[in-house]
Amino acid sequence: MSQFGWHDCPISVRTQVENFTDEITSLLTGNLGGIYLHGSLAMACFNPQHSDLDLLVITHTPISAAIKRQLARLHLIASNAPHPIEISYLPHSDLVPWRYPPPFDLHYSEAWRIQTEQALQDEQWPPANDRLMYDPDLAAHVTITKARGICLVGAPVAQIFPDVPKADYLASILGDIQDAFDSILDNPVYAILNACRVDTYLHAGLICSKQEGGAWTLAHAPPAVQPAITAALASYAGDQADTQFEPATVAAFVAYMQQRLASAE
Repeated sequence: MSQFGWHDCPISVRTQVENFTDEITSLLTGNLGGIYLHGSLAMACFNPQHSDLDLLVITHTPISAAIKRQLARLHLIASNAPHPIEISYLPHSDLVPWRYPPPFDLHYSEAWRIQTEQALQDEQWPPANDRLMYDPDLAAHVTITKARGICLVGAPVAQIFPDVPKADYLASILGDIQDAFDSILDNPVYAILNACRVDTYLHAGLICSKQEGGAWTLAHAPPAVQPAITAALASYAGDQADTQFEPATVAAFVAYMQQRLASAE
């Protein structure tokens, strides 16, 4: 299975992203600061079989309730057509000055599809005085966008995004590792490669994709740990459903990585 970046992606991917960003631009009009691509497509490891399209949208001011409803409907139509979309909207005034965890105005991913559909059935959603929502993961998304992201619409990345303190980035990427380890056999590729990405940052200072992190840790790990990483990398680059993970090799990886991450914190 081939992997792609934004500049060499299949026409179906580019068309989906461009049509989606055109719709967002039309809805937000003068309130749009910019639309930014991050994640696998920005870092040249997008796999059409299972990768998401990861986007951040920066607005000048909070989005009105009426526009939020229109954006929510757009998300339901545009995501999974053909690729899933994960997107967050952040008013620039909530992004700068930086605070952790950062607030956001609106979010969508396929994990939020049912919740979004149910919300739209309520004609009063969202309320005019909608409460602020916070997402620790945004510290990682903003850091990666600042380092590796691509501006699709609007102001340049460097002009929009602040520097995220190292402690906040670490808190963000470390936040779900133990939960992922506890259920690692349910989603071994994510748990293994995400841990490798954290390991790479802690020991080499590199802000990288899950695939790049896996490759770095593989090159530095002892032989007993390498089979789990090799299997995760092969699955990530191909069809994840085809790869079998031996529980013993996964357990060896978890034990090694827990010790390694604890020693570097």
